[in-house]
Amino acid sequence: MPIYDYKCNACQHTFEENHSMSAPAIKTCPQCNEDKVRKVLSTGGVLNSIKNGDSGTSAPCGPMGGGGCAGGACPM
Repeated sequence: MPIYDYKCNACQHTFEENHSMSAPAIKTCPQCNEDKVRKVLSTGGVLNSIKNGDSGTSAPCGPMGGGGCAGGACPM
């Protein structure tokens, strides 16, 4: 099940919720009970890649650089 990030525009409380993609979005803040909650863009995957040193680009595996490991350039 996907994790969705939410933020309350009334009290600025941020929280995560697990629910199916077909479930309606959360509208009420669990902290202040105002109906001012909105979904926010989650950066969890991006931040996780940066912490692990992954720039999002693949370096070629072999000296020829043609196709990386799947192209047969790796000496494995």
